[in-house]
Amino acid sequence: MSLFPTARSVPMSSSSSRFQITCSAASWSERNEIRLGLPGKGRIDGDTRNFLNNCELPVKQDNPRQYVAQIPQVHISFIQTHSFDRSLSSINNFLMQLLVAVIEVCFQRPTDIVRRLLSGDLDLGIVGLDTVCEFGQGNEDLIIVHDALGYGECRSSLAIPNCGIFENINSLDELAQMPQWTKEKPLRFITGFTYLGPKFMKENGLNHVSFSTADGALEAAPAMGIADVILDLVSTGRTLKENKGGIVLRSQAVLVASKRSLLGRKNSLDATREILERLDAN
Repeated sequence: MSLFPTARSVPMSSSSSRFQITCSAASWSERNEIRLGLPGKGRIDGDTRNFLNNCELPVKQDNPRQYVAQIPQVHISFIQTHSFDRSLSSINNFLMQLLVAVIEVCFQRPTDIVRRLLSGDLDLGIVGLDTVCEFGQGNEDLIIVHDALGYGECRSSLAIPNCGIFENINSLDELAQMPQWTKEKPLRFITGFTYLGPKFMKENGLNHVSFSTADGALEAAPAMGIADVILDLVSTGRTLKENKGGIVLRSQAVLVASKRSLLGRKNSLDATREILERLDAN
């Protein structure tokens, strides 16, 4: 079961530090522009820009050192789909519709994109599903409006050593049934997933578990005697290749939205629909 509602649960036809320096501090209800958070670094940064270019949504960034850019092509469709007469009032309304159609891009770390969606500083974001699940933690204000952008594939995998007391352990069920694990001597996990890890273990009957965290390569932890099992992110066949285990979460790049923004601002809903149409046409 997904940790987050999909776009089908949203009525689409209804009407930091660096971030605060480069983007205005107005809340979601006070802004005209739609803000899209894109990874400024990390494993899907370049792939995201290439993907948007292929969808005719190129990001215009005047200076590569800037943390703000625009997707100017989005408001072409708004020009084409909004008709008006020649009265001054109608022209003013049209200009306002054109203004709010501009997509402002804010480059952020993937983890900060999720946090900014929840705080209302962003309306939309593209990140990996694993990042949404780990840092969104099931928050109902996050809506996955496109759950398969087709790049950035990876998986969160459980790795059981292939030696010692684990030599004949080949599955999570077998691991959970081992009599060694008690409250006094729990199964020791090392992982970067401090939310998904404990949640997954509890759902699968592993109650006597302790967790430690680390960044970077975790494979040495069992050999060093500081952990029994690894839960890590795998994007190629090289990582954890000598370990057994199972897949906790399959991930790829997804388009995420703030539910408050979609339901509270019609221009956000229109921009999301426009972006989705271009993604699906790719």
